[in-house]
Amino acid sequence: MSHISWFTKAVGITGFCLFLSGCLSVPPQTAMLLANPPDISLKHQITGVPFYPQEDYFCGPTTLSEVFNFYGLTKTPQQIAPALFIPDLQGSLQIEMVAAARQQGLLAYAESGNLTQLLSLVSDNIPVIVLQNLSTSWYPMWHYAVVTGYDLNNQQVVLHSGSHKNRIAELKVFERTWLRGQYWLLAVVPPDIKSSHFDRFIYASAAQDLLSVGESTAGINALENATRQWPDYWLSYFLLGNYYLAIDNAKATFWYQQGLNYSAQQPEQQGAYLNNYAYSLSVSGCKQRAMEMIKKALQLQPEDSNILNTQNDIEKMSDNASCTTD
Repeated sequence: MSHISWFTKAVGITGFCLFLSGCLSVPPQTAMLLANPPDISLKHQITGVPFYPQEDYFCGPTTLSEVFNFYGLTKTPQQIAPALFIPDLQGSLQIEMVAAARQQGLLAYAESGNLTQLLSLVSDNIPVIVLQNLSTSWYPMWHYAVVTGYDLNNQQVVLHSGSHKNRIAELKVFERTWLRGQYWLLAVVPPDIKSSHFDRFIYASAAQDLLSVGESTAGINALENATRQWPDYWLSYFLLGNYYLAIDNAKATFWYQQGLNYSAQQPEQQGAYLNNYAYSLSVSGCKQRAMEMIKKALQLQPEDSNILNTQNDIEKMSDNASCTTD
């Protein structure tokens, strides 16, 4: 199946945590947020987020432990640290934070976000890990904290940070420290958690990452969750079809069919979508339908080798093949 097309992405992120500090400034997003408040409660506090006082340089394991335990996964910072803490850096890289979450079967939703999205996720009772630089760009003091609440009336956010449980910080001070961390956020959630404030592409990509590291049940559940939350979005169907293509062709065909009407949303990927769907149809013996799909794919990408190989395979099929998908 070398001519099957796959969705791929690359992520490169770095960061680690040190001591605490802070500074005052007037950041760009705070004024925008206050001038145009999001359609969320003006004040919200997530209840029941566990707190562990942070040991030196352990803000990465500590924040993950707090979020893991919030969702019922019992893990102490000390249990998490061996797979996460890098002694030479005296901290934890962002990419290791994401990997540690995946290893527990949790979806690691990571991106450079914004204040509106951050507080909106918190309003949905999703505690969010953020990366801050609590000093200056030329002498950084990196730190992870968990945002657990906010108060827009008083322009405050609430965080589990260092040795402080539900520490209250001025919104403008918090944002400046978060800006220096490039607004990086990490929402670690079970695959059944929904929020309209997730970006659908990033969510689906994070679900694919679970499949890529062998967390198949969690990855499938997350992608199926995505098809329910964004039923008109092509990528979740494509990724489910791709996953099943090698192990359960009937399910692969089902998921490709479910998302077919939405595949044109991403023109540069539509040829791959039609190619894979055509291949799954051919495996099911549906030559006529497979030829219909592959011709459409060739109209989009007439010189694509994967599509041409699939066409060649379909043309070799017996005309008497029995279609098993109808």
